[in-house]
Amino acid sequence: MLNLAEYRRKETRLADYLPWACLVAPGVVLNKDGSFQRTFRYRGPDLDSATAAELVAVSARLNNVVKRFGDGWALFFEAERVPAQGYPPGRFADPASWLVDEERRAAFEAVGAHF
Repeated sequence: MLNLAEYRRKETRLADYLPWACLVAPGVVLNKDGSFQRTFRYRGPDLDSATAAELVAVSARLNNVVKRFGDGWALFFEAERVPAQGYPPGRFADPASWLVDEERRAAFEAVGAHF
């Protein structure tokens, strides 16, 4: 659709290799081949720490969504894991509650445990 060959014959910059031509609406990109791209951001649960039953349930829901698209669609996903913020402080009336919370704090602050 957007033939830029009349301006430059040799691909020299990153923009020459990217398929995007311009923004045509908020969140909608017109590609150089005439196709459209819609990008959105979704923040879901951390599935790296999910149980097998949770993974099966999420996979079934995702499958139900994707199978409705039909032909001519391409879906691309990127996952980013961000470490959770610090454990919140708390005050407890009795030592037993404090001890339970200290065990939870130790589990939370273990390296690579929470995202």
